[in-house]
Amino acid sequence: MSSSKRLIINCGASCVTAAVLSPSGGSLQVERFVTETLQYDYSDDDAWQNAVADALRSLTHTHKLSGKATLLLPGSQVLTRPIRIPHVEPAKRAQTIAFEAQQNIPFQLHEVVWDSQEVSDDGVETEVLFVACKSVVINEFCRTVASSGLIVERIGAATLLDYNSLQFAYGDDSADTLLINVGARSTNLLFAGEDGFFIRNIQIGGNTLTQSIADTLGCGFAKAEDVKHKFFAGDASFEGEDAGAKQLQSAGDAFMRRMSQEVTRSIVNYRRQRNGAAPKRILLSGRGAILRGLPEQLAASQKVDVDYFDPLLNVTLDGSIHEDPNVLRLQMGEIVGEACGHLIAGGASVNLLPASIQSEMAFAKKKPFLVAAALCLALAPLPAFMAFNAQASDLEAQISKVNADIAPLKQRQAQIQENADKAQQLSRAIAGVEGLMNSKTNWIEFFAELQDILYKAEDVWVDGLRVRRERPQGPGMRSSYELVIEGQMLVRGTANGQTVDESVLTSRIRRLQASFESSRFVVEAKPPVISWKTLRQGLNLLPFKINLVVDSAKPL
Repeated sequence: MSSSKRLIINCGASCVTAAVLSPSGGSLQVERFVTETLQYDYSDDDAWQNAVADALRSLTHTHKLSGKATLLLPGSQVLTRPIRIPHVEPAKRAQTIAFEAQQNIPFQLHEVVWDSQEVSDDGVETEVLFVACKSVVINEFCRTVASSGLIVERIGAATLLDYNSLQFAYGDDSADTLLINVGARSTNLLFAGEDGFFIRNIQIGGNTLTQSIADTLGCGFAKAEDVKHKFFAGDASFEGEDAGAKQLQSAGDAFMRRMSQEVTRSIVNYRRQRNGAAPKRILLSGRGAILRGLPEQLAASQKVDVDYFDPLLNVTLDGSIHEDPNVLRLQMGEIVGEACGHLIAGGASVNLLPASIQSEMAFAKKKPFLVAAALCLALAPLPAFMAFNAQASDLEAQISKVNADIAPLKQRQAQIQENADKAQQLSRAIAGVEGLMNSKTNWIEFFAELQDILYKAEDVWVDGLRVRRERPQGPGMRSSYELVIEGQMLVRGTANGQTVDESVLTSRIRRLQASFESSRFVVEAKPPVISWKTLRQGLNLLPFKINLVVDSAKPL
């Protein structure tokens, strides 16, 4: 479908009407028109969605309609409320409307999808029309449309669109007009004035008359609907003097009186709330408006001219459309109103498509550009890659040549490595032999020093000498050596009966320790361990033990 063409589908309570329109100068061209009557029990509101789903599938499969579509919800499925708010800057208007709406609707705002349309603004107050639909209904409706293969572009409210079509068809001549659109479940009343418009939706429609007939005749709703169409279409099978015909006419008269009363009440509300003038004419629209006698009843009760609305005044029909123009005029009002919104000044429109789906659609529109950008980004390195690829081929050839030259050198390298390993083994063996030789020499020198120290100390001898070695604690560290010397000292004082001074004996052993520490093989001498037990038992011997830390560079 061309970008200038729009598929608009009006999902009414009793039928689904679809049209493909395109702008033609300052007018509209209707290229296709299709109507599907909904097959369900009109008294069962919950069955409406399933019936719409069947009708949409028929539009796509039978009539081959496809692509993006604008869907219109009937007045019975949306809530409309006129709200007055303080005049605020546009950025704060949504928040102000939300606050005021919460005080005026029977639902929580998070339970509905809503939008608003400005009606008038005098600089002090702004009047807006608040339009909402339950989120569960909208979400289910979107799934219904998606199941048919269509793509939801917008979801509008049919209640506002009569204003657009009235302005488009009559222009300046639309002031002080009441447009009554009689639907199956509800009737939409649009008051058009010089300072804007006023909308009231009343829950009276063609189904109201059908239910009255069903109650009167004692039959089912579907049967009563069939009887209604036949009788008010002038079917000859109903004689004027027939009792059934009188009952049907009585039901019709009661319906028209009730409709007239609601119109009167709505006019009073309009004049009180808007300080507007009474309508100078009434225009009828919708399939329920063809009820015989309705124009005359309204003309008599309201004392104004009543005529049928013609939304096709600035619309041309394609030659392939063969429907009766009188029927089209009753069914095309809302569709023309949606299509002409951009062709008139101050057109009214709302979008009840959930924000999440609008975001998805906005992203979907950007996808082709993102894909193109990603493709350009992916191809950007291609010239450099081709140049690098050529260089890589040259380098691979050079590498192959170098590898061929290296092969004999690798064989020699293996032989060299083998010889190096053997040399290291021999070096370690030689180092071991040298270590043994150095250790032997070191022991001889150490014993000579030990003998000299003991000689100078007097009355001291060694009972035992042992070496304690510890392995390295980490890589690169040397082994630690300790030499444990155990010996005894002769205490002459006890033999002569003199008192033993332990501090003197301790001092002698510490001097002995210091003598050991002065050896070039010893790094330090740990504090001596002295046993006083034997001395206290009367023996004149004092055992001791001294640990010497050996220099690892001069091992023993």
